[in-house]
Order: sequence, then C-alpha cells, then structure tokens
Amino acid sequence: MHAQVLDTAHWDRVAALCRDNDIHTIECVVLDTWGIPRGKRIPTRQFLRGAGYAIANVIYTWDPTCFIFSTPWVNEADGFPDMHAVPDLASFRIAGWTTGVAIVMCDTVNVTTGEPIEMDARNMLKRQLARFAALGFEVNAATELECHFFKDDWSPLYDDINCYSIARGAEMESFMLDIREALRKTGIEVEACNVEYGPGQTEINLRYGPLMEMADATVYFKYIVRTVAKRHGINTTFMAKPFLLEAGNGMHVHQSLSRQGENVFASKDEDTVIGNSLMRKYLTGLLAHNKELQLIMTPTISGYKRVQDYSFSPTQVTWGLDHRLVGVRSIIGAGAGNRLESRWAAADANPYLVLAGVLGAGMDGLESDYELMEQVVGDPHIDDRWDRLPVDIEGAIANFDSPFTRSVYGDIFVDNFIIMQTREAEEFRQNADQSSPDVTDWEIKRYRGVI
Repeated sequence: MHAQVLDTAHWDRVAALCRDNDIHTIECVVLDTWGIPRGKRIPTRQFLRGAGYAIANVIYTWDPTCFIFSTPWVNEADGFPDMHAVPDLASFRIAGWTTGVAIVMCDTVNVTTGEPIEMDARNMLKRQLARFAALGFEVNAATELECHFFKDDWSPLYDDINCYSIARGAEMESFMLDIREALRKTGIEVEACNVEYGPGQTEINLRYGPLMEMADATVYFKYIVRTVAKRHGINTTFMAKPFLLEAGNGMHVHQSLSRQGENVFASKDEDTVIGNSLMRKYLTGLLAHNKELQLIMTPTISGYKRVQDYSFSPTQVTWGLDHRLVGVRSIIGAGAGNRLESRWAAADANPYLVLAGVLGAGMDGLESDYELMEQVVGDPHIDDRWDRLPVDIEGAIANFDSPFTRSVYGDIFVDNFIIMQTREAEEFRQNADQSSPDVTDWEIKRYRGVI
C-alpha cells in the first residue's frame, strides 16, 4: 500500500496506516523561517502516543547556518526555551522514497498555554485560509519550482542551456524518474517536468489542489528531490541565483477560489478585460502589496541577483494576460482552469510565508475597492510607467514594515524578521567580496547546500 493523504485526522487511522505499511519511524517536520525542514525522527510507538515533541524556539530566528543571535523573540536571558510541536495528521503521508518511514508536518504551540507560536509560518497560513473559509471560499493552488542539479563535487551537471530538450531530459531520467516515482508514492502528483533555461536546471510542476495540502506538498517536494537525487550522486539547490549570468530558480504560485467545488473565477460577470469581478478584485490586492511582500518572496541576498529584466523574474509591479514578463500572469478563457499566477517568489522562499502573503493580499483586494491598473501589452522593461521592485535586500526591508504585513504576519514576526534580514545584509557586507557583481563564495557557502 502506497502513501495517501488522510481524509480525517484520527489517530486510529494513522495507527492503521503505520501497521499496514510496517512503519517504524515518523519524520516530524517543522519548517524554520528560512524554509528549511527541521524536526525529529520519532519511533512509531512513541509517535502514536500522541505526545508530539519539544523543539527549541530559536529555530525561528537563527540564520541559514543555524548561527544563534539575540532577538526580541529569544535571547540569552530567556534561556532559549522549548516550544511544543503538534503533528497535523491531515499532512501524514507514507514516505515514497524509502521503506518503513512516514512523514508529517507539525504546528508549534506554547508549552504552557497551547496557543499557536507567533513565529510559525504554517499557523499564519492557516489564519489566512480561515478568512476565506468564513466567506465560503475554498482556495486551490499549485506551485511550480525550479532547481539546479550538480555533480557530487558541485561542478555543473551540464554547462550549456538546452531548454525543453527531450534528449537532455532522457539523460537525466536516471535520477528524475526515481524522483517522480518517490513523489507519486508519497501522494504528491506531478503534472510535468522539463529541462529549464539554465545549465542543469529543471522545473517540476505539481498538481493543482487544496491550498494547505499543496503547501505541505511543496515542503515535502523540496526534501524528496534533494534526498533522491543525492542517492544518485547528484546535488540539488533551490538557491534563487546560483549563477549570475544564468537563469535563476523561481516558485510560481497558481491560485483560484472555489465554492462547492466550482471555480468562481470561471464565469464572466462583467465587461472588463478580466471578465470576472472576484478575479479582478483579488488581482488588485496582489498588485497593491507586491512591493511590501518582496522581502518574503526574495529572502536571501542572492535572490536579488535574480531580479533582472528579461530573466522571467519580475522586476516591476505589473500584470498581463498570459504574459511571462510580468509579476502576475492572468490565465482566462480556460473555464475551470481560470487562475492567477504570482511569478515573483524565489524557489528558496518559505512556501507558507509566500502563500500567506498572496492570500492576505488577495483578501485585501476582495475587501477593498482598488482600481485595476492597466495590463502590460508588449515589453514591460522598456516602459517606465511601472513601479520597480526593490533591487536589493535593503530596499525590500524598507518596504516590508506596513499595516498590511503586520495584519498578515503579526507584529512579533514582522519585528523579528526585519532584525533577521537586516543582520543578513550586514553579514553580507562584512564577509562577502564586494568588488564583483558575481554570486559570491559567501552566498554559495551560505545558501546553496541548505536552501
């Protein structure tokens, strides 16, 4: 019996899955703020006691290298206390990349009060989903992620560009087939994969589905791709920009709203270029908060080297109909497939933070009366009418602190994230070679192997 997503969150169902699949270990995952999976491996008997586990709260404010520094969230005076990690059984899956193992996402709560931890991005996403549910909406989404593959010594797997090449893809099937099968057996459906526009770069598209399920699948996806590729002597990075002059890695988010299983973006109810009032209003929210969310979408120093004109990474606050040089691509005329694609997140961003941000922006659009800006027709990069996104992390930090971001992420997160990112910028200035515009050794060492 292969993996399945649980329909209910009952421990007896989980126990039956563990028994039927001879599960000896549960990988219990908490995602840190950098989007790196943390957690513990727990023997099945202990897991089924339902106690969860303790994990230090510093995981939400340390840097990508696990260096601990003082923040308002946690510091030496606090003693770096524990949180309690509680498995969300709706995310429980039998591992398709190995035998005898299952995996589950965990939410973190205060040890004393049981209240959700304010720095937990997964909790933030649940809050946004609850807002849509209160209005009778289901949110559906899919992520497209790009990554680069390298040889075991981190030399490039290929040194040329061969985008969409079936022959090149066939050469990579020695490990790509195992990756797709591991995903399938874990209950994660792949729609397609293809060779991308960079050397050794691949894009893998996941199947559209309920947003929370897809958020968890995105976390599992990145972990599975790395793990399976490594068995073949292949290293993987989702780093936004591993090569300065080659294509970077993005995380595109397709999204739509449904009621009772019907896509509410599908019908035509107004005489506008979009043709659907809910889709139009949701889109206006995405555009209104694009600049504020840039720090979430591009959380690393190297990510801003991805934000370049003609790189298929948005550099302006723009939208267009089936246009790949804009920030939000609108797909209409597809009936039940009508959707909006947010294109500006980097592949190394935290998917829960990204999705909470786009949902919060979309909801603000629904609740407000923003005017829809003109769509892009033609080349946006030669048109100076469009607002520019920040080109460095300092600019993104300056835009991040706003009533909107505080409403989505909370005061505690916003205050601490600004401190974390300000320190990241300072570490770069102090330790990286500033004389070259290239991706520095500091960035490679800090991000490539872990993010």
